[in-house]
Amino acid sequence: MCWIVSLGILKSQECPRLVIKILLKIALKMRNVFIISAVLLVFVLVFLGVYNFVFKQENYSAQQPSQSVLEEVSIIPETAKQSPKQLQTISSETVLGAVFDKKEKTILYCDPTSGTIWKIDPVAGEKQQVSTTNIKDIKSLSWSSDRKSFLAMSEENGKTVFYRHDLDAQEDFRLKSGLDSAAWDNLGVKIFYKYYDSVTGKRSLNVSNPDGNDWKYLADIEHRNVSIAPVPLTSHASFWNFPDADEETKFSIIGTTGGEVKVLLTGKFGSDYLWSPGGSKALVSSSTERGGRAFTLGIINFSGEYTDLQIPTLVSKCAWSEDEKNVYYALPGGIPENAVMPNDYQKGNFNTKDTFWKIDLETGKKERIIEAEAIDGEFDSANLFLSSAEDALYFTNKIDGKLYKINLK
Repeated sequence: MCWIVSLGILKSQECPRLVIKILLKIALKMRNVFIISAVLLVFVLVFLGVYNFVFKQENYSAQQPSQSVLEEVSIIPETAKQSPKQLQTISSETVLGAVFDKKEKTILYCDPTSGTIWKIDPVAGEKQQVSTTNIKDIKSLSWSSDRKSFLAMSEENGKTVFYRHDLDAQEDFRLKSGLDSAAWDNLGVKIFYKYYDSVTGKRSLNVSNPDGNDWKYLADIEHRNVSIAPVPLTSHASFWNFPDADEETKFSIIGTTGGEVKVLLTGKFGSDYLWSPGGSKALVSSSTERGGRAFTLGIINFSGEYTDLQIPTLVSKCAWSEDEKNVYYALPGGIPENAVMPNDYQKGNFNTKDTFWKIDLETGKKERIIEAEAIDGEFDSANLFLSSAEDALYFTNKIDGKLYKINLK
């Protein structure tokens, strides 16, 4: 029964219409609530969507480097983040006769095991095979000034034999028999050599074309074993008896056209020499007395005047700067107390443990070119030479036979 009727307010026939009217009002109110709720729901969803997009995007951006940073990082190679070692290995194999080609700014050397002649770019590290030699058991080699040929000393049946290798022709040419020592002239077109005449028993210094033709006698030689070197930027050749601590060394020069032999220095024992680039002076390493218990490095000029630098090293461990103002050298350590120098060292009875220095010849100042703690390993250095820019010093380590580089700048 309708509660309105029960109140006696309306007649029974009016009840249904009233109920319907009330229900319509309620429905209308509920529809308004639904619409408002739907609108609020849409607004909330839109707000959440915008919030999620904006704030998460900002959070992602905050965790990522900007494009400029990405570009900056991408152009820095991984190796550039670490400073390269000051002392570096250049070759993976043993080397012989390493020399700097100033024209191409590359290094040439021979692998005596395989006979391969390599050219390497020491900066880029690129290596290229340029020739191959069939010369066996090479003991030493020296390059012509144009770096197109080298002289190689070998041994066959107990006798010393010399060959010339031509890089362009990639051929080996054997020099005539009877040669004990040989060296290129300054132009690299002729060779100086010591010849032994087995018939007369005489030894002489001569000059000829590399093939032995057009030879010329220069001077008699007293000793069996001699070293020969051209005097740079002159028409002279120098020669001296092989270093022996028990024998006085005679250092002499002679013109390439012959003439009188001039003795520059004598009275020192076990001496060895290295000319400066301009040929005005030479380094001298010698024993301080007969018997070779101590040794020192000095300088002699073209007039024969000697100055002691008071550095206990050998010329085989030295290199001149191009302007002749500095000498780079390895200071040998680990020499046995009873060693006879340079004899025992030349025989390979021991290896030295070197540190690396330079001396300013004008001021006498001596300084390390690499700190001792930066030298990783043991090095018995030989055949030192500088790059054309003099920003690197190269040497062969007699312990492992490899080529090494010390960065100077």
